[in-house]
Amino acid sequence: MPLAITPPPPGAALARRALAAVFAAALMLGPLAGTASAAGVTMEARVLLQGHTRIGSWMAIEVQFENTGPAVQGELRIDGGSQGRTRFSVAVDLPTESRKTYVLHAQPPAFGRTVKVQLVSGSTTVTSQDVAYLIHDGGQLIVGVLAERPQGIIGELDLDPSPNGAAPAIVSLGVADLPERVEGWATLDRLIWQDVDSNTLTEPQLASLRGWIAGGGRLIIAGGTAGLGTLSGFPDDILPYRPDATLDVAPSTIAALVGPVPADATDLPALAGESGRGRALATSGDRVIAGDLEYGSGSVTLIGFDPTATWLAETRSVEAMWRRFLPNRTSGGPVITTDDSQIVNAVSQLASLALPPIGGLLVLLGGYILLIGPINYLILRRLDRRELAWVTMPVLIGVFAVSAYGFGTALRGTDLILNEVAIVRGAPGATEGTAQVYLGIFSPSRATYQLQVPGGALLAAPISGDFAGGGNAGVLDVVQGDPALVRDLAVGFGSLRTIRAESATTVPLVEARFLLQDGVLSGTIRNKSEIALEKVAVVLGGSVAVIGDIPAGAEKTVSLRPTGNQFFQSISDRVFGQVFFGDASQLTDEGLRMRVRHAVLDQLTYDPMFGNIGTLSASGPVILAWGRDDILDVQISSQTARRNANVLYYLPAGLEVSGKTTFHTDLIQTTVVSADAAFFSKDPFSLNMGAGSATISYQPITFEGTIEPTALQFGLNFGGGPLPVGGGVSIKPLAVIPVRCTDLANTEPPGCEPARNDGVPEIELFDRTGDGAWVRLPHLGQGATYSLEDPSRYVDPATGQVLIRFLNEVQDSGVSVQFQVSISGVIS
Repeated sequence: MPLAITPPPPGAALARRALAAVFAAALMLGPLAGTASAAGVTMEARVLLQGHTRIGSWMAIEVQFENTGPAVQGELRIDGGSQGRTRFSVAVDLPTESRKTYVLHAQPPAFGRTVKVQLVSGSTTVTSQDVAYLIHDGGQLIVGVLAERPQGIIGELDLDPSPNGAAPAIVSLGVADLPERVEGWATLDRLIWQDVDSNTLTEPQLASLRGWIAGGGRLIIAGGTAGLGTLSGFPDDILPYRPDATLDVAPSTIAALVGPVPADATDLPALAGESGRGRALATSGDRVIAGDLEYGSGSVTLIGFDPTATWLAETRSVEAMWRRFLPNRTSGGPVITTDDSQIVNAVSQLASLALPPIGGLLVLLGGYILLIGPINYLILRRLDRRELAWVTMPVLIGVFAVSAYGFGTALRGTDLILNEVAIVRGAPGATEGTAQVYLGIFSPSRATYQLQVPGGALLAAPISGDFAGGGNAGVLDVVQGDPALVRDLAVGFGSLRTIRAESATTVPLVEARFLLQDGVLSGTIRNKSEIALEKVAVVLGGSVAVIGDIPAGAEKTVSLRPTGNQFFQSISDRVFGQVFFGDASQLTDEGLRMRVRHAVLDQLTYDPMFGNIGTLSASGPVILAWGRDDILDVQISSQTARRNANVLYYLPAGLEVSGKTTFHTDLIQTTVVSADAAFFSKDPFSLNMGAGSATISYQPITFEGTIEPTALQFGLNFGGGPLPVGGGVSIKPLAVIPVRCTDLANTEPPGCEPARNDGVPEIELFDRTGDGAWVRLPHLGQGATYSLEDPSRYVDPATGQVLIRFLNEVQDSGVSVQFQVSISGVIS
């Protein structure tokens, strides 16, 4: 079926404002690269991805040197990572008459527009340069356009804002702007590629592109005028099909992608090929001219025709196509970019750092009281030497102090401990992944350590600092390279220092595919790796199915009926049970392991604004599985450490939706499109607003095909569970939107109606028929469900999206409501 024309202009205005803001910010920043020179050394530095970066992500800074003077050996340095607690550096060797390029990765400060890059030799700063960057919010969609003529594509992009209302940022890139490490790609969410030779990618860039896609990135390759050769550098395993010819195709062959075509539309040239690994989106005869391929958690879409062709660019339908291929980013998830306090707390879950047992303290204190009091007195009285109390009491106090110290030392232990807690992002069917690892180094005594991390992981201080005795004890001095180094790590007596690391890694091979049919998610998980997966669970939003352990080579079936999180329990409690403070059984090795894993799941569902929200921020089902093998082979110079490891494998899985389906609670995602209310806020459970309006998009999780809507239901203040399927009060839009009175007597203008001040907003829906218009619903009551007549007028058949506008027409009064939407239909 053709795509419906997607709605209202708010998105277009936001996208244009975002694009203007990006270019305006670039003009204010000045050039994102500059040149500095001193003593024969010329340095030119720039931030890759055209200077764009994201809070909590790694930005790659490329520095080019030319040395016409004496040889220089030293370090390239940047201070300020994790808000001043990390110094990043990389070794530099510049012989006479040399030209070299180095790349230094850093965490951008949240406040500021530049970082100072310094070339230091010994204690001398040879040269330095301020490098500009542009930082984006963690929830903002960032789309890169790598094209010979990017303006043609950028002009067609009218994308939805993020759930918090931030308009997407569109960035024009070149091949040289792409980092050679996958960590540097984290800023980018989507990449459009057109008419640029893929053979110009270096091997590290191509490997990083593959890892970025596997981790959730989306690559869209569009046809153009450059021909087949531009795609020859992409390997077959990431292409939906391999084009081998250019065909002229009729406009009707792409109608399923771009919607109704104009009567005067002409044939288009398209890159065509035989059916390959992916799914065909458009065909001409037996040849595929557009297709997509799921790769890990991401996807690659190949559009064989040129979407900037004249008659296509003049239609609004092409905007709907780009919306389909460039969905909003999923906020949150396993990538920790702001508050990491929960996982830092997990790292500190060691027996050596646990509070001493109350029983032992009471015995020690009771013994001291008895010894220094009655026992001391009775013995001295029996010896008739009570005057010796002046001697015995200080001696007994000393004995007690030594005993207390010995008791504490025995509890803390004498071992150097390396505690590793990691979240590994991967996907079923792929072994590429990215790990965020938190390393805790516990020292039984005050000491300074030298650390090496083979593999070149990127290291930094935790975002939230250390909880367990380390505090902000000095700047973390990191030297990047293979191995990465941490110099002079100071750890206090009986304390723990935490280091954050990020690295590409290998993920256990897991195969899974889920089907949502008749309201039940079902499927099979196959562990095709050589390690056992522990405490496996499948999570869809706030719904959880605990599967248990899956040995190597084994498989287990999954059945889950999504019902939401009706009682607002945390996912960690639903997987592991509740953790009670002071429970002695949780101080065993397995008890502590459970507490660590409990805290890691709390990190995944933690929102700095709202606390634990009890749901995963993912657009589909996620497999959570645990391992206990080290991700990083950390070496501590001249020391042997006792090692613990807890690894969470976070594997978003594909979901096929077919037949009759009802989308509700966990199966619907919300996005704030616009808001002009006097005040407005939206948390996972409710929305609050002052006088004015707010437009919110309610869209089902991604599905293939189209939906023929059969029911559209609403509920106000109905609770956390799903709405009852079917039934409800049948309603239809008002024929005329009432005019509100403007005077206190409620008489002006004539025929007006007073605004209702009952805490419930007025609700309007976007009617997609014709040219599109907003229609007003009758005033809804609390605690009831409503079923809207003729739902096909309001549901986008391509995405299932429904646009709803909330209006508070009462001045100086706020409203706060829980609002739920249920969309039923047939997927075909």
